[in-house]
Amino acid sequence: MQYLKYVYKLTPEEFYKFLADYQKGVEVLQEGESFIEFAVYEPLQNFKPVDVLKVDILPPEKAYRPVRIKNLMVVPDWIKPVVIRQGVAFGTGLHPTTKLCLYMLQRFMKGGWSVLDVGTGTGILAIASKRLGAGRVVAIDTDPQAVEECKHNCKENCVEVECINMSPENVAESFDLLVANLELEIFKRLMPVLTGLYKRVAIFSGLYGEEELKQFLTLTPHEPVKIKKLENWYSVVLRA
Repeated sequence: MQYLKYVYKLTPEEFYKFLADYQKGVEVLQEGESFIEFAVYEPLQNFKPVDVLKVDILPPEKAYRPVRIKNLMVVPDWIKPVVIRQGVAFGTGLHPTTKLCLYMLQRFMKGGWSVLDVGTGTGILAIASKRLGAGRVVAIDTDPQAVEECKHNCKENCVEVECINMSPENVAESFDLLVANLELEIFKRLMPVLTGLYKRVAIFSGLYGEEELKQFLTLTPHEPVKIKKLENWYSVVLRA
């Protein structure tokens, strides 16, 4: 993004009189005994600029980045932090399949939607869903230890997620969005069940290589609306 920067040069007396009337901030470039050179980002009436410059303005996302000081992290308010303990459950955000799911959640989930996270592990995708504005979020896993990790991490992140020791076959309702970061063999067994658990969008990940992707696409009755690859891992988004 570019802005025009107008440079003016006035005597000190003229400058301070102008500043009192202008009542906005200016950028002082240099001062001498008989002049003050300054810049503003709009043309001034009754004054002729000595120069007009084109200036590239960095968007806030590039100008202000997270800063770490030992064990403290200062982040801008548009970043949604997710705190995850390095436990025994899967899902620290480092694996490509988790990154793909996090990307797809930001692209396809709408605020207020209900979300079901199948095979939640640490709960990272469930927590991210809440951070992104989801309504009710349910996270299920067949591993009791993973459910305990999910509960711990949800408490650390101050989000309300229902972490339940349950298999998808026992879920008796459907959700706006389903996210499942599993393995192809599990999808082969569970796809008929998973298909009935979402009303709008499903995000599937955990598919390695083109052959697994092709096999997965034969399992679903819905056409993919998005396929994304990262380090030879694939994520697929379906609409009901």
